[in-house]
Amino acid sequence: INRLGALPHNANLFGRNLIINGDFSIWQRGTSQTSTGYGSDDRWSNESSGSTKVADRQAFAVGQSVVTDNPTYYSRTVATSVAGAGNLVAKVQKIEDVQKTSGETVTLTFWAKADSAKNIAVEYLQNFGTGGSPSAGVTAIGVTTVALTTSWVKQTITTVIPTVSGKTLGTDANSRLQMTMWFDAGSTFDARTNSLGQQSGTFDIANVQLEIGATATDFEYVLPGDQIARCKRYFERFEGSSIENNIGTGHYYTTATCFTPIYFTETMRAIPVLTASSSTAMILYSQGASNISSAINFEAESVQTASIETTTAVVTAGQSTITRVLAGTSNYIDIDAEL
Repeated sequence: INRLGALPHNANLFGRNLIINGDFSIWQRGTSQTSTGYGSDDRWSNESSGSTKVADRQAFAVGQSVVTDNPTYYSRTVATSVAGAGNLVAKVQKIEDVQKTSGETVTLTFWAKADSAKNIAVEYLQNFGTGGSPSAGVTAIGVTTVALTTSWVKQTITTVIPTVSGKTLGTDANSRLQMTMWFDAGSTFDARTNSLGQQSGTFDIANVQLEIGATATDFEYVLPGDQIARCKRYFERFEGSSIENNIGTGHYYTTATCFTPIYFTETMRAIPVLTASSSTAMILYSQGASNISSAINFEAESVQTASIETTTAVVTAGQSTITRVLAGTSNYIDIDAEL
């Protein structure tokens, strides 16, 4: 509420964007990737098979006035097509809980351009999760061809999502609605892409919003603290960066094995999988001495906590420690509960 007692513009619509990190402001894993899957912009799976790509972060010129709502960054995908029926390059967001949009009309808006006049395809997929005997996924929902030019243009697509009535959800609580932007697609995917076909090129995407309803509203600005919190429900990286990163305090329960509890910044979507960048990614300080890890094991105990078992050089059993990730961006612990 402002000082005059009035609600700000669109205040009743806060939280309407089902896309997390639609402004591409959060990049915990890094700012570029060539691998398939999650690897750069948070909550976006940059997928490729057969064909190759580079997905990376690009910055808008300060003060640009073409793309509205003043975004800082946008996503760029440089696709290099390789002939093959099952080959592809695509950008995907998996939206938690397939029931959320069941039977709803949804409106997708985004800004896009390419290095020359090219088409992309937008498709939705309903995935009913894993565990038990879930229903088969539904693909090719609302397939739409979008013609891009070399200039930024705002695109709007309205789609009716099928009802999930009569479907069976998996027992792992990981169902989703998936929104896919196809850049390169072999003939296997013709039905899912309006026969987009195979193509190389550079594809730029900005300010992606998906909302329930048949009317597109202004892009929802999410405060930086809220945006990173939303992302960390699915993934968090504890990185050494330029200095050592404190993980917590622990104790040696044998002469060479230390136990350290770790607490996640946000409650995760599900019990996560933890991985370390290497077996030597951590350093432990005990009674003035430091020891670099030689082995790291994790046990995820809940959606809020896990434990780290670290092997180091021999010390006195029972000593307490300060446990840190070593300095340097190549040293990290990943906490992953992505869909």
